[in-house]
Amino acid sequence: MIEQLLDTRVLLLFLQNDPALPLSLTQLIEDRERRSLISMATLWEIANKQSLGLLNFAQAQRADFPLLLLDTGFELLPIEWDTMRRAASLPRYHEDITDRLLVAQAIDRNIPILSLDPQLDLYPIQRIAS
Repeated sequence: MIEQLLDTRVLLLFLQNDPALPLSLTQLIEDRERRSLISMATLWEIANKQSLGLLNFAQAQRADFPLLLLDTGFELLPIEWDTMRRAASLPRYHEDITDRLLVAQAIDRNIPILSLDPQLDLYPIQRIAS
């Protein structure tokens, strides 16, 4: 089974059925031959943005939000110590530590990231944007 990692924006767009998400990415996420992974870093970013008032996503305010993701067919990806170390040593092409953690996870697992962020192209990963 092919694994793919979703960045925070792609996950939120998908969960909200937002037309800003390209149909091709929606199809990749819904493809049963693919395993869509959600990093715990993404959950932390969502919780942090909610607490700062930068995001208003009702589902993410629920204590069982991770279970909702699992029920939707996503798999949660923990952050390993080696991944944290890799993320800390990556060039700061992207200032957001969450994105660097996702890049490190993609490198460690040798999987693509579904992301609309072109800055990730500066890293040695495959980014799927459409």
